[in-house]
Amino acid sequence: MVVAVMLGLVACQDELPGQPADTPISVAASMPEFWKTAPSSDDKRWELLRRIRAIDVCALIPRSVLARFGEPLRVEIDDPDSCSATFGSLEHGKGTEISWALGVAPRGYTWGETKRDEVDGITVGMLRDLDASPQLEGQLTERSCSAIASFANTVTLPLRVSTPLGTEPCPAAQAALTQAMSALADEPAQGTSPDTPDTVLLGEDPCAVATALGVQAPVLDQRLWGCQFSYRDGTVDVDYTYDSEGLVVRGEPLFVVNGHKAYGDPDIDSEFGSYAAVLGPELPGPDTYAGPNLPVVRVFGSDRANVEAVLRATTELFPAR
Repeated sequence: MVVAVMLGLVACQDELPGQPADTPISVAASMPEFWKTAPSSDDKRWELLRRIRAIDVCALIPRSVLARFGEPLRVEIDDPDSCSATFGSLEHGKGTEISWALGVAPRGYTWGETKRDEVDGITVGMLRDLDASPQLEGQLTERSCSAIASFANTVTLPLRVSTPLGTEPCPAAQAALTQAMSALADEPAQGTSPDTPDTVLLGEDPCAVATALGVQAPVLDQRLWGCQFSYRDGTVDVDYTYDSEGLVVRGEPLFVVNGHKAYGDPDIDSEFGSYAAVLGPELPGPDTYAGPNLPVVRVFGSDRANVEAVLRATTELFPAR
């Protein structure tokens, strides 16, 4: 089965998204101007964040395309901004996994050793595991290749492919990135993919709590599903994420708002507090090692009173369900 999957992965490098000549850089050249133009104001940067959050990340490589790689054993949303598909085997090093995500790099993406090409303000890079760490040859338990498209509008599309030993993962990474970029140009809306659950986080702005608290959130410091701002005498980070139930409820219960339970940081000796609240019902799909995945807001900061206050204010934004 693994061999069959890998043959499909290698073969399809010339088939996605439909023309033999398609590569990530050729797709980049044909993308709309939105992807080739940097935001010219803070208002446009905020609008970009809203626009990219509205894209269904799993729909960038839909099941109809994944079928060309082989029959996926599972396709799952890992976070609101990331998706993955597994083929052949769920055992580490035995199967193939493709994972991809959307992000923003408002201050620019750091490329390091990644080999890259650029066209019209869109840069595409790829890094093979043994090129990054040649000293690991003979020690690896799987092969991997990382690829990324960085757009002039500050959006990033990172992708990673891992395959069994004895294979080359970068052809599959190139094919998958080509497909994802082609789909990204169409901006598929949240809910397009049947593998994307309809959770309370979709359509929400992680910086809404800053507005509710009457404080400024500098747009250059923000992420798609996270918000950083100064509150009282410290800095806090707000993350909208999916997290395993067992990792959330380990903390001491703090409060209940609109039926949403909040928990303190189980690591009371940590320099930074990490408090969380469960905002909705569990996601469909198999449980993780720590229980079902839940839509969660996490708030981080060095002042635990501030962290709890921001967590409470964020939780109040989500009505009872």
